[in-house]
Amino acid sequence: MMALDWRKTLIISLLLASVSINCFASNKNDPPSSTAIMVDVPVRILGVGLTVVSSAIFVAASPFALISGSLEDTWNALVIEPLEFTFTRPMGKFDDWKTNPTAETVALELEN
Repeated sequence: MMALDWRKTLIISLLLASVSINCFASNKNDPPSSTAIMVDVPVRILGVGLTVVSSAIFVAASPFALISGSLEDTWNALVIEPLEFTFTRPMGKFDDWKTNPTAETVALELEN
């Protein structure tokens, strides 16, 4: 019975090792993978709906934001950011989509 247990453990370990995803460092300038782009399509469809919902929330919150003097911040958070995330973000890029690629290049050139 003991021999069967270590064999099961060995087989399960080998299967998990063969299925594991490779972790590697990527450069920010690397193109997105096809999987990231396929995942991005339904995310953008949801983004359109959430943009509509957040715009409606902005309409409801705008009197309070106007009184408190934070109308511009509320506008940016509830309308502009969802619009940019949905329509201007490159396909498959979920991290650092707000950063300016030319600013990164200049910073990298200054480091070297």
